[in-house]
Amino acid sequence: MHRLSSPLEDLHEHYDVVVVGSGYGGGVAASRLARAGRSVCLLERGLERHPGEYPDTFADAAREIQIDTPGGHLWSQTALFDFRINPDLNVLVGCGLGGTSLINANVSLSPDARIFDDTRWPDALRADREGLLAEAFGHATQMLRPVPFPEHGPVLNKLIAHEKCAREMQQPFSRVPINVTFDDHTNHVGIEQHACTLCGDCVTGCNVGAKNTTLMNYLPDAWSHGAHIFTGARVRYVARQGNSWAVHFDTAGGGRDTFNAAMMSVSADVVVLAAGTLGSTEILLRSHARGLSLSSALGTRFSGNGDVLGFAYHAKDRIGGISVGPRRSSAQPAVGPCITSVIDMRNTDDVEDGLIIEEGSVPAALARVLTVPLAVAGDAAGLQAHDLDLIEIARRKMAETHSLLAGADAGTMAHTQTFLVMSHDGSDGRLYLDDDRVRVEWADVGKRPVFERDYQQLEAA
Repeated sequence: MHRLSSPLEDLHEHYDVVVVGSGYGGGVAASRLARAGRSVCLLERGLERHPGEYPDTFADAAREIQIDTPGGHLWSQTALFDFRINPDLNVLVGCGLGGTSLINANVSLSPDARIFDDTRWPDALRADREGLLAEAFGHATQMLRPVPFPEHGPVLNKLIAHEKCAREMQQPFSRVPINVTFDDHTNHVGIEQHACTLCGDCVTGCNVGAKNTTLMNYLPDAWSHGAHIFTGARVRYVARQGNSWAVHFDTAGGGRDTFNAAMMSVSADVVVLAAGTLGSTEILLRSHARGLSLSSALGTRFSGNGDVLGFAYHAKDRIGGISVGPRRSSAQPAVGPCITSVIDMRNTDDVEDGLIIEEGSVPAALARVLTVPLAVAGDAAGLQAHDLDLIEIARRKMAETHSLLAGADAGTMAHTQTFLVMSHDGSDGRLYLDDDRVRVEWADVGKRPVFERDYQQLEAA
């Protein structure tokens, strides 16, 4: 696969369109506008990584972590895993050419149609749900090619266990459409892809080339239609410049972020901000602080998608949801793509009472990180707080690490199921600017009744 990004020295002064970000929003915009004959510039703050270049060990993953806290930013500005730490809610986003599609779990599940009954959506969108919106979902399906895990595929214990949960809960169960390819082929935009090896490393970056990230479809399509793509470009703010827009950015990556390089800019007739919920809002907040007139609603109605992560630790059945890496031998059981199935509990009278529960896999690079915390929590479960010496439990578990880490095929970790819940959390968090960086404010969000309900459903599972 050829490199899509160009050196910043090749940047033109003006484009018809500047797209900021390269995930689903930016990838779609760059591809469609380039196909429409516009001159397109795409700016991405992260770096370009191809299959084979993603971390598959803990040491490699540790080098790909950046953490942004109220007190400051730690480590590389272009690291793949971008953690935003806040008092009320923490966020993980992907940083790289392809955005968070590089590290998500591949699911392309259609939204509940009732979502768009909410009057907070623009009227034009709500009125055209069966027209342009439905057509757009169709186009996305054609490009991302989501398919369920094959019925004739290898046995995945985590999928079987998940179906057993649904059956006991008497809730609908299905295999979800995922952006993964299961055969070797050259895809519809000319990129060679290889069949999924079922290693389970989806969320640390697919080193096989089976995951249909935007790097595998929208971005090469945009490039082949003439779009100019630049990485290591952190957009700071936008401003009006006569009849055009000026997009101001600085540089990161390749050592450039250590030299405090001067701000650069590029002009455009149209700017598409597609830097994600946090990134786009941050750019707009900075722009507003510099005089750009914007709505007072900017930064409001933030949602965390009602996400909950949970583990069934040391279960009766063998789950096999811990990856052993992309070089899994034929003798080792298949883990499978990160998410393959869903317990769909959206069949409620009130759409906001609905939720889904998916199963997941733990990538090899993170398996050793989870082992000790889960063992500590497992020992603590059911005991009274005053009876616990958690430090002593942790010390003992660290001493036992050699046996705990004997391998994903043995012991309690092989009997641990990962669950992921998506629900409705009220969508009334706030994003604001502090020290020129976006922060999340959402007092006591974790105490909301929706999460207690989600925990109860996880207990039932």
